[in-house]
Amino acid sequence: MFQIGWKYFPFNEINITLNKINDAHKGLRIVQLSDLHLTQNVDTRYLSTLVRKINKLNVDLIVLTGDIIQTSASNLNKQLSIFSALQAPSYYVTGNHEMVYGPKSLKKEFIKHNIICLDNLVQTLNINGVDLQIVGISDRYSFVRGIKRDIKKLFTSLDKNKTTILLAHQPKDIKHTSDYKIDLQLSGHTHGGQVFPFNMLVKLFQPYFAGLYTHNGTKLYVTRGLGYWGVNFRYKSPSEIPVFTIN
Repeated sequence: MFQIGWKYFPFNEINITLNKINDAHKGLRIVQLSDLHLTQNVDTRYLSTLVRKINKLNVDLIVLTGDIIQTSASNLNKQLSIFSALQAPSYYVTGNHEMVYGPKSLKKEFIKHNIICLDNLVQTLNINGVDLQIVGISDRYSFVRGIKRDIKKLFTSLDKNKTTILLAHQPKDIKHTSDYKIDLQLSGHTHGGQVFPFNMLVKLFQPYFAGLYTHNGTKLYVTRGLGYWGVNFRYKSPSEIPVFTIN
């Protein structure tokens, strides 16, 4: 399959069964956006349609798992403002491209539109009368911006009796979950290789490449993402917007 440009709305309905989840959270619906790599050339009409389609899904939660921008967020006022129309609670974590183009400028823009940064933070949401923990970690390269990831301290603060979802841009961060009760990790970064046969090379460096995995009891979903990097096309690695139903 060959894809080019911003004209696809590849929603992918996925059922995920979690162990020991609170009954109140069964049926929880989550949209994951990842690896948008937004530039000034991305048509705002496309983004407006995307937001309208997401709102029609009536989901409980929207998460953006990094590499949202491909230029400084200060250049993307029109594009980023469109996300203010999202109707479900919305959170994001940074990816490696945010470390290049500036995590502070993205946070400054997104906070205007009620998109909350969860880098190295825990947020507790009350859904159906029961608390749900969402924890986020900044990208693995955040040290280049002087951002410290004290993952042990962050994860130790979690309530192990609550359903917990981790947002981490890079799938390799699953290694940090082994000693903690993380029910589900949502990641991106790989693009599923984006272009065949380059994806064969990516697999050598990314053991968790695309799709659903289990690691020491934690479910991990790695999305192929929505946007493009390097070249404005995909081949045999189509774009994806996961829509999860939790069971």
